[in-house]
Amino acid sequence: MPKRRSSEPLPDVFETFAHRVDEDESGTPIDATQVAKGAGLSLGLMILTTLGFVLGFWTGTQNEPDLAYDHLIWEGIIKIGFAVLCGLLAAAVVLALATLAIGLPWVQRQRNRRR
Repeated sequence: MPKRRSSEPLPDVFETFAHRVDEDESGTPIDATQVAKGAGLSLGLMILTTLGFVLGFWTGTQNEPDLAYDHLIWEGIIKIGFAVLCGLLAAAVVLALATLAIGLPWVQRQRNRRR
């Protein structure tokens, strides 16, 4: 038999962790421009990853594996699977490179700020 929930009110997450949300490590309040910059970077990474997937998928459709197929269905599954695999690989590479391109300067700024 499942446990019954207690009738006590649940704690408010925003009140409990307000000190962790409203300030960064230096104790200054988080600025709206920082949030907008982070959202813009996230959106940019999503767009780059999508473009990488589409270009990888297209490349996968242009270069088909040379296999002997037993049935037409298997041929379709393998061709689509190969194209999807190429797209996923391209998207992962683009995402990794973009993350490095964004992350390395950020780490250098953080190190310089601590000195």
